[in-house]
Amino acid sequence: MLRLSSTLPAGLALLLAACGPTERPAANPTAAPAAPAASAPTPAASERADSVASTAPIPTAKDEHLLLKPGYVGPLRLNMKEADLLTLLPPSTLTQTTRSLEGIEYPVYEYRPDDAPAGSAPLLLEMVGAVEDGGNRLWRVQLQDARYRTAEGIGVGSTYGEARRAYGVQTIERAEGRLVAVSERVGMTWVLDKTGLNLNRALRKDDIPPATRITGIILYQ
Repeated sequence: MLRLSSTLPAGLALLLAACGPTERPAANPTAAPAAPAASAPTPAASERADSVASTAPIPTAKDEHLLLKPGYVGPLRLNMKEADLLTLLPPSTLTQTTRSLEGIEYPVYEYRPDDAPAGSAPLLLEMVGAVEDGGNRLWRVQLQDARYRTAEGIGVGSTYGEARRAYGVQTIERAEGRLVAVSERVGMTWVLDKTGLNLNRALRKDDIPPATRITGIILYQ
């Protein structure tokens, strides 16, 4: 089991909680995503309706290194060791920094691929300490680069409706000042454009218009 480093205090629970109800470092980096529990509730009628495939053409990732899938962003694997990450990515593409959440500071790499469009936002590779090997592991990845796509063609610029049809959405959350939709099956959180939404009340899945755009993606395990 991956244990959190003692360099991050008990308040790390707040950091993890801000990512959504199921976001945690993986216990086993090579294990396949867990199957849904047998006792999971039957999806509502609206959720079943969303499972109908869209007939609209959706762009797909042009290269394998731009493919998003559960636990992976291109060649990057969630829960991989920091040393392996640094071996995999050219030093010129990485900028080491830190972020702070609820008073907890943690290490982050800003990753700008060599072929990234000029002026594009970097991928944030967020790290967390692991007690068993005394090093850091890749905990979470945040991205805004629209070139990254799932096998079904979902990425930044896609709509909430497309993501919900493809993977289902369990909850709508407010995290770190953003409105997000959580798709637990693929371990992805879709950052939503808040324009035109009533943010003065709790929002449910059916309250989000299907045409709402995805402005960012967070991958977690």
